[in-house]
Amino acid sequence: MMRPLYIDGATGCHVVLDAPALRVVVPDRADQFFALSRVSRVVCQGNVEWSMQALLACADAGIQLLFLGKNSEIRARWLGQSGERQQLTQRLIDLLSRADGPALYANWLLSMEKLAVRSLARRIGFCDWRDCSAVELHQQIRHTLGHIGWYRATLIQNILYSELLVLLPECGFERDNEVLLSMDLDLAADLSQILLWDYYIPLLDPDVVKLDGNSLEIMAELFQQRQDRCYRLFRSSINKLHQFLLTVS
Repeated sequence: MMRPLYIDGATGCHVVLDAPALRVVVPDRADQFFALSRVSRVVCQGNVEWSMQALLACADAGIQLLFLGKNSEIRARWLGQSGERQQLTQRLIDLLSRADGPALYANWLLSMEKLAVRSLARRIGFCDWRDCSAVELHQQIRHTLGHIGWYRATLIQNILYSELLVLLPECGFERDNEVLLSMDLDLAADLSQILLWDYYIPLLDPDVVKLDGNSLEIMAELFQQRQDRCYRLFRSSINKLHQFLLTVS
């Protein structure tokens, strides 16, 4: 999850860019690294020097900085780009408006699915995990899970979908954009199908399989246990989507 970064300044304290992270350097202490994708905002108090590269990286990532004096008074603000929400939405609209746009987007989804399938096949011990097809693995997992297990997998996907409906607007996606709605795009549904592959590992766990009780409660608990990992995979997917949209624009 994204978290605020608080820096209590001291003599010699400075922040530099060590892409894709900020590196906070304090004399006589180990350097600390904070991934830009995980920082929601930065609050600095006291003596903290910033490199221009670090400041510009925060601006590009939409991260706002607040500089406080020793008495906690506000000395300055550094505002990140405010247009990230519109940028992602508009880039998707621009892509899907092209004649080849829907096909390009479909190919991107297939490439993301291929990465997820390979990762799962490798983790469950497939010898030919590099060549394993999504259809083949999907059929095997469905057969192994059985009726109840597959029902639980569907519940997990729906829980993922509801979570993504909350997370996507925070990352720059306007789910209520009229143009996108007319294009029949459901990014939350597409990404939930990709992220679901990572949940087949716990769903196949014998200890989970034999759990009795309300399936929704069981799956909600399973989701909560893996929420941090889910968020990391979600952010990685969004970063890949950004990169894809930049390359085709």
